[in-house]
Amino acid sequence: MGTVEGINRGFFEDIEEAAAHIVDVLSGILRVNTIFVATNDGVTNVILEAFNRNEELVIKGTAMPFIESYCSLVLKDNGNIINISDTREHSITRSMDVTNGLGNRFFLGVPILRRTGEAFGTICLMDDPGYVISEADMKTLQAMAVFLGYVIDLENTLHVQGQKLNDSEQQQEKLQAEKERAELESTAKSQMLKLMSHEIRNPLNGILGLTDLMRTPDMSEEQVEYANMIENSGKILLSLLNNMMNFNINDAGKTIIHDDPFDLVSTIEDTVYHYAGIASSKRLELGLNLNLNVSQVFIGDEMKIGQLLDHVMQYAIDSTREGSVLVTAEMRGEELEETNLLVLRVRYTGQMLSDNRLPTSLVKPKEIKTENLMGSNLGLAISQNLAILMHGRIQVNSKQNNETEFLISLPLRKYWDLPQITSVQQRLKTKKVLLAKDPDILQGVSTLMRNWGMDVHMTSGSATAYEWIKEGFRPDVAVVDMGLREGITVDFVIELKRQIDNLPVIVLVPYGMHIDMHQSDAFFDAVLTKPVRQTELLNALSVILP
Repeated sequence: MGTVEGINRGFFEDIEEAAAHIVDVLSGILRVNTIFVATNDGVTNVILEAFNRNEELVIKGTAMPFIESYCSLVLKDNGNIINISDTREHSITRSMDVTNGLGNRFFLGVPILRRTGEAFGTICLMDDPGYVISEADMKTLQAMAVFLGYVIDLENTLHVQGQKLNDSEQQQEKLQAEKERAELESTAKSQMLKLMSHEIRNPLNGILGLTDLMRTPDMSEEQVEYANMIENSGKILLSLLNNMMNFNINDAGKTIIHDDPFDLVSTIEDTVYHYAGIASSKRLELGLNLNLNVSQVFIGDEMKIGQLLDHVMQYAIDSTREGSVLVTAEMRGEELEETNLLVLRVRYTGQMLSDNRLPTSLVKPKEIKTENLMGSNLGLAISQNLAILMHGRIQVNSKQNNETEFLISLPLRKYWDLPQITSVQQRLKTKKVLLAKDPDILQGVSTLMRNWGMDVHMTSGSATAYEWIKEGFRPDVAVVDMGLREGITVDFVIELKRQIDNLPVIVLVPYGMHIDMHQSDAFFDAVLTKPVRQTELLNALSVILP
C-alpha cells in the first residue's frame, strides 16, 4: 500500500492495477478462455484489462460504443448477471455487430457496483458455446466484482481527500499570503501614523507654546478670547493625536496590561475630579457615589482603568448640555472570594438616538448597540479595547428622563486592607451625624458614612434639623452642604453651635468656590470640596471626632 503526499493510496496505485490483479487471480481459478474487466460511462465501453488463454477474443484498451457491447446488456436491467450459452442463438445478441465479429460464443457478465448502487462496469467471461460455469466459480466471480467495487469506492474517496488536502493547502497558502500582506500593510500604516503624529505634534506644541507667549497683561478681552480659542483648539488636536496613537497600539495588540497593587478609590476619584472644573464651568452637577471601601487595595492596571474611565467621562461631559453627570461604583462578589467584579456606572443627562432613530426619551429604556456607539468616537473605541484586554466589558443603556448610562464591568483581584485606615473606620462606628444638604444627586457622602457604620440623619431643611435637636438628638458632628436652600448656611451653622456646645462642623463647598479664611476658622472645623474624596472626609472626621 503506497503513500502519496501523506495520504494512503489504498491497495493499488489506480483502478487499472486493481483490474489487472482481479483478472490475474481469476485466470488462475477459472479455466475459461477469456476474462476481461470493462468500464463505461453510458456512452463508451472501454476494456481496462483482458486475459486470453488460447484464442485472442478481447484486447486491453479496446473502446467501442456502449450500446453495441455485451456489457450494456448486463447494466441495462439494474445490474443483473447475464449468462448466454450461445450468442448466435440468443434473441438479442444474434443481431448485434459484435456477434458478427466474434462468432458464436459463451458470454457471462457480472456488474461492478459501487456502494451507492451506481454501476462502474463489468467483469465478463467468454468461451466456446456450451461452456458451463460451476456454482463455486460463479460465487468467486461475484466476490471479485464486489471486491473491485470496494476498491473503486476506496480509491475515489482517497482521490477526493487528496483533492481536498490540495485545496486546503492552497487555501492555507493563500491565507498565509494575505496574513503577511495585512501585517505589512498594518506595519506600514503604523509607521505612517507615527510619522504623521511626530510631524504634527512638533508644530502643534510650538503653537501652544507661542499662545502662552502671546498672553500679556494689556491684552484686550477680544484678544484673550482669540488666544483661548487657539489654545483650546490646539489641546483638542493634541488629545486627538494621543488617542489615535493609543488606538493604534491597542488595535495592533501591543498593549501590555500590568497587574500591580493600587488604590482603586483614589484612581476613580482622581479621574472624576479632573472634570470638576469643566462641569462647574458648564453649570453641570457632578456626582460621585462610591460604594467602595477606601481601605481596600486591589490588583490591576491602575493607568489603564483610569484611562478607560477618563474617555467615558469625557464623552459624558461633552454630551451633557444641562443636568448632571453621576459616577457610581461598587464591588460585586463574596467577601471571601479572591476576585470581585468592579461595576462602574457613568450616568449623564443627554439625548441619544436609538436604533429606530427616535430620541431615547420617546422610547422605553433599552440597551444601545455598543459597537455603533464605540465606532462613532475614538475615545470610546479605546475604552472598549482596554475593557476587553482587561477581560471586562462596556455596555451603553438609554434610560428614561432623557438619560444615558455607561456600564463598565471589570474583574479585579483583592490584595489586602490597609490596617491604619481600617482602624479609623472602626472608631467612627455608631457616631451620630447630622447631614444637612439639598436632595440632589450627590448622595456619596451619606453612603460613605453609612458604610463606615455611622448613624446618619439627613435632611434638606434647617427646620427639620432643629426639630430633631429639640427632640433630644445630639449629633457628634454636623456635615453641611453650602447648597442648603433654607436660609444662609453660616446662620444655620451658628444656630447649631448655639444649641449644641462644641459641635464640630464640616462644610461641603462646590468646586471653585472660595471661602473667607476668617469665616472658615470661626464657624467651620473643616472645608471639603465637592465631589468629596473618601480620604479627605475620613481624615476630617478622624481629626474632629475624639
